[in-house]
Amino acid sequence: MRQQQHTASCQEAYLTARGLTPEKVIYFDIETTGFRASTSQLYMIGWAVKLSPEEAGTWMITQLLAETAAEEALILQQFLDVLKDYDTIVEFNGDRFDLPYLREKCASHQMGNPFEGLRTVDLYQEIRPCKSMLGMSRLNQKSVEQFLQISRKDPYNGGELIQVYREVRNRTAEDMEASLRALFLHNYEDVLGMLAMTPIISYPLICAGDDPVCCKILNMDGNVLHPSSKPCDPGTVDPAGVCCLEASYTIPVCVPTDLCTDMGAWKIKVQGSSVTVTIPFFHGTLYHFFPDYREYYYLPEEDTAMHKSVACFVDPAHRRKATAQNCYVKKEGTFLPQTDERFLPSFRSSFKDRLSWFEYQPRLLEDTDTLSSYVHSLVRSLAK
Repeated sequence: MRQQQHTASCQEAYLTARGLTPEKVIYFDIETTGFRASTSQLYMIGWAVKLSPEEAGTWMITQLLAETAAEEALILQQFLDVLKDYDTIVEFNGDRFDLPYLREKCASHQMGNPFEGLRTVDLYQEIRPCKSMLGMSRLNQKSVEQFLQISRKDPYNGGELIQVYREVRNRTAEDMEASLRALFLHNYEDVLGMLAMTPIISYPLICAGDDPVCCKILNMDGNVLHPSSKPCDPGTVDPAGVCCLEASYTIPVCVPTDLCTDMGAWKIKVQGSSVTVTIPFFHGTLYHFFPDYREYYYLPEEDTAMHKSVACFVDPAHRRKATAQNCYVKKEGTFLPQTDERFLPSFRSSFKDRLSWFEYQPRLLEDTDTLSSYVHSLVRSLAK
């Protein structure tokens, strides 16, 4: 068995922001000769833990390499001896591979299930809902590291190193040392990369909260109509003169890379720990569609639908059975978009339009809880 250790840094504020205690967190990554625990070997485990409570941000990476298949149980047991002092595991895609693999290995070596009761933070699963938000096409570890501008020296992937490990003992002393360096480097940079990727868990925080937001109403010239420098009753803000609703709030930590995402009917900008949502008002005519169209008649001359209980008195020559596409009433006014029909009645620009709208009422500005919940519902669309 061979062992290497290195000191590294971790931005612990991101762990704390997620309610984690850094002293109780362990990062880890494994290297294997295959995907199935029953037919492959675990040949390396690397982990990182906080060095000491007094040294903020300083962590120790430890790596154990099994030089033979017989040493598999040895490196696994040493890792489990360390693991018992921690309550939270941080890994990358470990929920799908590393943890199931190790559980099976533990069972085969009669080591029980040492992972039971431990909290896991899978960085892959954390960032997966934010894939579109971040504009990423792939979410493997190296892609995420590139997004965060984390550099690597390791040129290999895990699959390429399987053959290197299998052949390492058959090489000359010089070649063997080069192979061992390659094996250790890959695992080291995987663990180091996870430490460096810790700030990525700030992105889900953008969509996770429901904290109060600070809102402004801007006019066409970008001037603030509400709140104004003078006492202002929201009811005095003329809907026809408003341009957009601008809402902002903060998250506990700064995102590592700022974002600006255009969702079509609204925009979301994230700078540091500040989140700003800009929601333009729509001034014009929209349609409220009745779902039970079989209970309505459509009046072509008035371009509206009317319930049969009333429309039965209309001359049959001026009415016809409504369809799903024309079973509506029109409304002219000032509207805001919504991702769900929390405000009723809801309106759409056409029958096939998936986006729902509601008529803006100035009293919305007085209801802080409702306004905040509405803004956060738009932000959560980033993770859909």
